[in-house]
Amino acid sequence: MIPLVIHYFWCADKRNIGQLELFTLENARRNSGCEVVLHTNKLIDISGVIVRRQEFPTHINGHLAKHIEHRVDIVRLQTAARDGGFYSDTDIVLFKSLIDLTSYNNVFAYQNKSYKTICIGFFGCSPDNTLIKKSEENYRSFYPPKLYWGLASFRVLIPEILTNSEIYICPQKDFFPVRMKDPTFYTEENERTRDFSKSRGIHLWAHVIPQECYPIVINKLRRVNLD
Repeated sequence: MIPLVIHYFWCADKRNIGQLELFTLENARRNSGCEVVLHTNKLIDISGVIVRRQEFPTHINGHLAKHIEHRVDIVRLQTAARDGGFYSDTDIVLFKSLIDLTSYNNVFAYQNKSYKTICIGFFGCSPDNTLIKKSEENYRSFYPPKLYWGLASFRVLIPEILTNSEIYICPQKDFFPVRMKDPTFYTEENERTRDFSKSRGIHLWAHVIPQECYPIVINKLRRVNLD
């Protein structure tokens, strides 16, 4: 069973948590059906969110971790293996409850089913979880990756994941209904209407969205939540 807690992680070494991340936390508190916990190295008071102090390593497997995302990944996997719960990137905005997923011991999500990419940006697990512990160990042993995103799929961290009958993998539409190479959703206020009725949430690819476009995205998603 997966505990009804959703965890977010934010390393504030480059910038403080901002409007997009706060919007994500707001939606998690309102829609997920879970207790919401933010782990961060710069404490902040957020209504309805439990904030925990968390330091992030500067080195992984003896190598300098140049990317904040990698530093967050390893702490997230370590925490998940121990405590269980749901774990999400801070740019995945939730539309629906996660309660129906708690009956599994491991929940993952397809980022791209055609390429069988299973993202590490959203997953859920039971406490004392051997599969996530293996993921953490492999992340460390494989580090550093040849490419920035080289360890961002559980299919890399757990090669046998697709043949494991004890896990549930959410379909791509659940969290990735908009592709990264679909820029008009993020930059144009009045582009075509999107149907998210079959999605649990949306990954926003925040690393490729210009920050000046954040208000456009937030306004669109506020309308989704009202519909």
